[in-house]
Amino acid sequence: MNDITLALYSDGACGTTPIMPFLGARFDGAQFAKLCKTYLAAALLRCGFDVYDANPDGGAIDNVDLVMRINRRNADAAISVTAAGFGSRKSFNDASGATVRFPGGRFTARSRIFAEDICAKLPDCKVAPDTEFGMLNCKAAMVCAGYLTNFDEAKRLCDPDFAVMIAESVALGACEHFDMPYIRRDDVSSYPLLCSSRRGKKVKMLQALLNAYGAKLPVDGAYGGETDAAVRAFVSDNGKRRDGGITADVWRDLLLTDLPELAYGSANNAARYIQRKLRSKLYPVEQTGVFDEKTLIALNEFLAETVGGGFALDKTSKVDADIYKLLAPIGGGRPRLF
Repeated sequence: MNDITLALYSDGACGTTPIMPFLGARFDGAQFAKLCKTYLAAALLRCGFDVYDANPDGGAIDNVDLVMRINRRNADAAISVTAAGFGSRKSFNDASGATVRFPGGRFTARSRIFAEDICAKLPDCKVAPDTEFGMLNCKAAMVCAGYLTNFDEAKRLCDPDFAVMIAESVALGACEHFDMPYIRRDDVSSYPLLCSSRRGKKVKMLQALLNAYGAKLPVDGAYGGETDAAVRAFVSDNGKRRDGGITADVWRDLLLTDLPELAYGSANNAARYIQRKLRSKLYPVEQTGVFDEKTLIALNEFLAETVGGGFALDKTSKVDADIYKLLAPIGGGRPRLF
């Protein structure tokens, strides 16, 4: 069977949330869209699709230019990820829910079926027509994961686990639509040992996951010097020794399927994950990837407000499975003040 190529793009102009309480800052919807698109690319590549990223930098792009880029690649379908806003974005409102839109044009009927198959895998989702992208030469589905102007959804859109959940749900819908087998994300046995493979979809998957960690690699499937340098940096940051290949342990660190005990001062993917989770729950901390004093303070504030003030960490403590479990739920955290 020939490769099925899906063109991906994210909306770099979807705007920001109102000012989030406790943080005094706004969440940027484009950051969610880009991260979710990166996880979606990795999921689709894992399941046997090929992907083409039509706006790899995640920035705003003219619709005509976007359509031309996708049409030139002769993609079998296109998928976008974004978030929506309602009103002036100066305050929160009750608009909520996910939407999968489909464009008009000569592929309207096929696009609607494609959108319905994806929507069926997303919670609280509806399908709706869209007036844009009618000149696409393939079917398309535009996934809006929620509203930046809804307080609870704004917090979810900042949660890395929500980005993973949306990406995997969209990938599952695409697999069913194209009769492709869905390979679970935590099935590490399905990930290759990339000690000799230097080109192809599996290298693209590695590049996409490294980008989710913070690298800025072209997802081109070529294991060149830039990709090798990103691998070396990631392996070093996560306390592993480079054994000449991308082993199962490296994949686990990239996927965070087996979160390690985390000591104060650790600099790795798990520390960045904790910082992202805390920030999504409105505890002010920067995404440095280092378990530093500010992260410890924010984590203790979260623990005090979740399980009570009798439990606190110090610089000799470690983040263990029990703490990860408390952080795990998508959403939650500090409530709205007004």
